[in-house]
Amino acid sequence: MNNPDIESLRVTFLGDFSKKLVTNTFFNLLGRSCSFLINLLLTPYILTHLTVADFGAWVLLSIFVYSFSLLDLGLGSSFVKYISAYHAYEDYDRINKVIFSGLAFYGLLGVFIVVVGLLIQNPLLHLFRIEHASHVYFLVLLTCAISNIGAMLLSVFKGIQRMDKSNGIEIKMSVISVVGTVILLEAGLGMFGLALNGVVSAVIALVVTAATLKREVAKVSFGWNFDRALLREMFGYGLKISVSRFGGLICFQADKLIVSRALGVAAVSFYEVSARLTSFMRAVPLVMLSALIPATSELGARNDRHKILRTYLLVSKYVAMVTVALATFLVLDADSVVKLWLGAGFEQSVLLIQILAIGYGANVLGGTASQIGAGVGRPEFDMRSTILLSVVNPILSIALVQKFGAPGAAAGTCLALITATVYLLVIFHRNYMGVSFWATIRDIYVRPIVSGGFSLVAVVGFHEIVPGVAALADTRYLIPLKLAVDFAIFSPVYIVLLIAFRQVSVIDWNNFQWFVAFGLEFLRHPFRERVKIYR
Repeated sequence: MNNPDIESLRVTFLGDFSKKLVTNTFFNLLGRSCSFLINLLLTPYILTHLTVADFGAWVLLSIFVYSFSLLDLGLGSSFVKYISAYHAYEDYDRINKVIFSGLAFYGLLGVFIVVVGLLIQNPLLHLFRIEHASHVYFLVLLTCAISNIGAMLLSVFKGIQRMDKSNGIEIKMSVISVVGTVILLEAGLGMFGLALNGVVSAVIALVVTAATLKREVAKVSFGWNFDRALLREMFGYGLKISVSRFGGLICFQADKLIVSRALGVAAVSFYEVSARLTSFMRAVPLVMLSALIPATSELGARNDRHKILRTYLLVSKYVAMVTVALATFLVLDADSVVKLWLGAGFEQSVLLIQILAIGYGANVLGGTASQIGAGVGRPEFDMRSTILLSVVNPILSIALVQKFGAPGAAAGTCLALITATVYLLVIFHRNYMGVSFWATIRDIYVRPIVSGGFSLVAVVGFHEIVPGVAALADTRYLIPLKLAVDFAIFSPVYIVLLIAFRQVSVIDWNNFQWFVAFGLEFLRHPFRERVKIYR
């Protein structure tokens, strides 16, 4: 295995590949930001229309939806990779085979989910102490069955790297879902209204996605094109990815199930509040990774390994700087953010947020290796890391929740995420990158972490010197002022330290200048630039 020097792989953004990657990332940022902002804004509204117990039950039902979607054995995860690879050579015959084979499979899977889901309804609800939810359970199953088909069609746009189209559809559907949520909750339908809105939104999303796909990609066909051999090959790839998706369930959802079983369904509401906020923090840097699978899949199809390695190091570096800053600032101001977001009554969520922010942040740091591994057809790295996570997380969470309650479950998740991330990076560097793991840790991760720690100390020290700033958090409408002051101290200290530690170089400044120039040109002539990039 070659061992290229890290310095030789540093790169500036150049060429059509970089433009497409940055543009797709921009549209993913737009779509994800809209989705998470809506989710954050809706949470307080929903809490005013549901009891704490009903909100906890709704969270658990949402977990069931995600769990049932795992029954596709990873097929959904293979769509982006295969369509991207075929699209690199404009092989629409195979793309159409992928689409129809997926439609056939997900149609049958939808029937299976509804039938089996109804058979296990009573023991499932009893196991997690969910009461008064049987009237919405069928609607939850139906939503899952329909959403799977819509998500599969949406993956076609992602596979051909048209994130502008996929995110445009998702933003429109988010708005429709919000309107439906408000109308049905104001009508007094409660949890049943949320479930009904889920079904209606899933149907509209399916119709809109199919119509847009036919209009924008004329060569796509939904006609009979079943290919059993191709479907089997996709399953072979997808099964490895499905292990990672199952690990995602264990990592980001199982702790809520453990809390429900150990502490009752009402406790899930406070845990969910913490998880939603930290998930929003996690989503921002993850957007920087969201375009990597189709992009590196295209590079893999062209055997451009050197560009894959350069992309890995560059993206890892920028993701690390953003992730550490966000996680550190959230740990610092968790109490103020909760008070601003939800008001009084959710103080017990603050410690959970601080613990989960560390674990979720660590998880993001391994995201580049995970996404590039999947893009180049090597999902086994993430699969092995996920198996470790799936074993360690429940053991630690169950053990710690008995002694420390909900913070124990959060701590178990945090420790498991850190362990799995370190393992993922070690095996990815050893078996694919050919670059020293410890050199990468030193050059990419250590300096942002140290800078974040010093920046946090700087803000805390300022609060000691000027106690009136911290006191602003006692008045809800003054909290934005406190957050602004804290940010005004944290950000320059963090940036100056990154420069002093040579984490930010001349190359990064050139990248920033290119990005600004490209962004301004894109904003001035969005249609022309989209045509040039997606031609």
